[in-house]
Amino acid sequence: MKKTEEWKKNEIRPDMQVEFICPRCGTHLAWALPNMELNCPKCGNWVTNQNRKKPDLDLMLPTDDDQLTLF
Repeated sequence: MKKTEEWKKNEIRPDMQVEFICPRCGTHLAWALPNMELNCPKCGNWVTNQNRKKPDLDLMLPTDDDQLTLF
């Protein structure tokens, strides 16, 4: 895809982080890259981008976003 082309609205980009929510118990796990797999500490379910519960408005954040800075 060319840089000049605009990304489609709500299209998941590989360089953007998405919110992982467990589809089984609804626990908010983390903001991570879409290719990650997370294990829910509450119910033990493995969560991927394909099975994650998506919020009504699925936001994406760049990896260097100040909102994700831990202090």
